[in-house]
Amino acid sequence: MNPATIEETTAKLTPKQIEIQQRESRILDKAFPMLRSGGVAAISMNAIAKEMGCTRGTIYNHFANKEEILLALATRAVRRRIALFQCAMESQTMPRDQCAAVGIAVEVYADYMPDEFAIEQIIRHDVVWQKTSAGRRDVLSDCEQLCIASLGRLVQSAISAGDLKPARGQTASELSQQLVFGLWSLTYGGLVLEATSPSLIAAGIEDARLTIRRNGNLLLDGVGWQPLFNARRYNAWAKRLRPTLIENAKTIRQLPCTSEKDFSHAPESAS
Repeated sequence: MNPATIEETTAKLTPKQIEIQQRESRILDKAFPMLRSGGVAAISMNAIAKEMGCTRGTIYNHFANKEEILLALATRAVRRRIALFQCAMESQTMPRDQCAAVGIAVEVYADYMPDEFAIEQIIRHDVVWQKTSAGRRDVLSDCEQLCIASLGRLVQSAISAGDLKPARGQTASELSQQLVFGLWSLTYGGLVLEATSPSLIAAGIEDARLTIRRNGNLLLDGVGWQPLFNARRYNAWAKRLRPTLIENAKTIRQLPCTSEKDFSHAPESAS
């Protein structure tokens, strides 16, 4: 990602808007280690105000409650995930390789942004979700739709290139839905299970990552997405790609960001 893009976006804001965004970013920066070390219970408006050296009212000027802070943290996490996905896609030229690269990026996201990965799960609980505003939920929803749309564009690129063809009686839109949901549930859902389920080994699943990768490739082969899976080529390619994405993830985590505008131009500039 190019930091200049964020600077250009910031330059369009008024000094007051910049001050508000910077303060919200500092609030999130103080809340994140509290969540990491003590879970949701460790976050409170009083604790954040103490860390910020301000009054509790200042925190309430930005967030109605701690659940709103959690949702803002999740939004920031998703924007970081979008930026990493874009790095993955831009590292490849063929649609199928781009698609596979996003799968590797999800693994890197879970491994090198574990707190971001975790907060995305935390905010799904009703006890958190129902206490947040519709406006902030919409912002998170918009971010997630960007991820889904990026995968949909890869499917369309493969169709346009002739690497992928809808089955007889199937529309391009139906094929896109099949693949986007299938890949997302396999990859992201599989990693959530890996992180939260203690029974995988007992069920005979000794290497969840390997299983996820194989199932993803089986899905793509099953619809005839070219070039078809070649284990030797794929393994060598993944081994080369992963370190690059790890470095991308480390960079993305260090970039300045705000609570609502982080990486808003990531799809055009992440590299």
